[in-house]
Amino acid sequence: MKKITKCDVVIPVYNAPEYVKLCVYALLKNTDEKVLGKVYLINDNSNDLTTNLLNNLEKKYKNKLEIITNHENQGFIKNVNKGFQISKSDAVLLLNTDCLIGKNTIEKLMEHINKNPKIGLICPVSSNAANLTLPIFPGFSYMMMDQLLEKKFKGKNFDACTVVGNCLMITKECIEKTGYFDEIYGMGYCDETDYQFKAMKQGFEAKVAIDTYVFHKAEMSFKTTNIQREERLKHNLDIFWSRWKQDYDELMEKYQKNDPIKYINEHLTREDKQINHDATFVLPLASNTSGGVRVIVDIINYLSINNRNIGMLSLHPSTYNEIELFNPLYPEDIKNLKTKLVIGTIFESMFFTKKLAEKINAKTVYFSQGYEFVFENGKRYEEVELSFKMADYILTVSNYLTNTYQDLFGIKSTPIVNGIDTDLLLTEKKNQSVKNIMMVLRNEPRKADYMLLDILKHLTVKCNNININVVINSKEIKLPINNNKTINVNTYYGPLTRPQIFEILKNSDLLIDTSLSEGFGLMPLEAMAFGVVPVISNSFGLNGIVKNEENGIVINEVNNPYLYVEKIKELMADEKKYSKLSKNAYNTAKKYDFDDVAKEYWQVFEEILEGKIKPLNQTLTEEEKEKIKNYIIDDRKYYGTFRMSENVRRLAQNKPIRRISRIKWLVKHTGKEILFISKEFVKIILNR
Repeated sequence: MKKITKCDVVIPVYNAPEYVKLCVYALLKNTDEKVLGKVYLINDNSNDLTTNLLNNLEKKYKNKLEIITNHENQGFIKNVNKGFQISKSDAVLLLNTDCLIGKNTIEKLMEHINKNPKIGLICPVSSNAANLTLPIFPGFSYMMMDQLLEKKFKGKNFDACTVVGNCLMITKECIEKTGYFDEIYGMGYCDETDYQFKAMKQGFEAKVAIDTYVFHKAEMSFKTTNIQREERLKHNLDIFWSRWKQDYDELMEKYQKNDPIKYINEHLTREDKQINHDATFVLPLASNTSGGVRVIVDIINYLSINNRNIGMLSLHPSTYNEIELFNPLYPEDIKNLKTKLVIGTIFESMFFTKKLAEKINAKTVYFSQGYEFVFENGKRYEEVELSFKMADYILTVSNYLTNTYQDLFGIKSTPIVNGIDTDLLLTEKKNQSVKNIMMVLRNEPRKADYMLLDILKHLTVKCNNININVVINSKEIKLPINNNKTINVNTYYGPLTRPQIFEILKNSDLLIDTSLSEGFGLMPLEAMAFGVVPVISNSFGLNGIVKNEENGIVINEVNNPYLYVEKIKELMADEKKYSKLSKNAYNTAKKYDFDDVAKEYWQVFEEILEGKIKPLNQTLTEEEKEKIKNYIIDDRKYYGTFRMSENVRRLAQNKPIRRISRIKWLVKHTGKEILFISKEFVKIILNR
């Protein structure tokens, strides 16, 4: 067998555009062009958002990608076979859209084959892959897992009982002798294992490379119910068992004696699982409702794909339902953490961040995404101001924040602009008139929901023949009564995922944002990528992106609903003006590609670590030292956070708190109540 030098990649695509984007990004970032043949993205009649993404990727990467479009949904197996037919390279990598490869994944799999020409199929270990699952360790990203396995098990592979099709390399020779996947398996399940046993009958070996690790979410393209999935799996298993039951049982018996996952776990030490970060973000909790949290998760995801060791510490357990290519840390995991930078993300996290940095000898960074002095109606102003004193370095997401901190506190911060996924969003608008208006009620006073509600009422009274899409983050919010039969008010109760929000934006013409406090203005920028014209308040960081009468409308009298409605009616009546603003909005958004922004973030982190950006070296006055005692985290509170986090997380996972913890909690709080009652009793006696 000749040496394998080129590998084509076949990626069947059915919806899940956010994963498709990262799949392609990781593939091209982590594969040497010399070994990468053609990348075939087979669009299996996906939705408009996914099709638009594929078109943008094709333009961006030019000759590296080839898009093949099915006008009817054909399913995974037929798309794989189509890829086999058109591939010309020495090997083919089958890759699911929700599977992200690591550094040199393709090169490492090729190396295994070149060392053993009998290998016809080989797959890596993954975060989600049936009997080849190795979960991501706490504090690790999938790329850190890949680094670890390569370091510990370089060049080592095991016989596979069942190879996994989410990332599966098959040699051209194997395809020519074995044929294609059997389409009797319909939309999928058991198909790659059936193919493996056919290939083995032809004399090929099937292996799992334990020096290679990939991220796999699973089921993102199927989008089937559990019942449908179980029915399909049962049907396909019946076919598989009828063909291969005896062969499978014999192979499984051998596999269990030489289980690769068991081998990995037995040969990894506690030192191997030591968390070594370049930077660790500290969040009070990770929530889907916060745009700031989404930005942080995006930064970690992108930098992880770029082989940077970045992590996230959540001080409280929470549920984050979007893409995380890493396993977050919780306070009880800190004992295993080493990091160079600890990055606070909001004022209330900075005091813990400072204490943590002192304990592990790290530098502190304050990542300011908003003007936090106005949070909670400004009642924590002093705490916010003192939190800045905890930082060695401050990063801001807009010139407004940078300039304000300089004016008020003499703080020299480093501006670094946020970005958006332009590949996913950029859509040139065909319709050049205003028919659909979008607004988001975020259930926060500083976001001025009351103004949006008032504007909504004005629109129903003063306009006709429009659709108003209202995203509502709280069911407690009640909309104004709409007596205008020509106006449709469509409600969407959140928190919504980003793809859901993007679908609404895609079908909108205007976005109304009356926020009184924005550090950057992420949603208006995302709207502009769709050619949606933002009508916004003159609010802090928002006007750094939106220029009045150029790419949107900026309202200076932010509490005047009449001005908003006047401008909306003006745009409805003037299609030429709307068209100009829409095109300019689209062109503005093109400049904020997160692919480029991720490079800038790492560059700033690198400059801090190399000493190119000088620390602030802030000093506290005696008055500030006295005030800060109210907020600083002492050792008791610091270690108390560990115990609290562990217990709360166990409850969140529906696990019982350990008995000793329950007893301690009961004794502690019962003692407090007895002490309080005793004090009150003494007061009553003395007063009498």
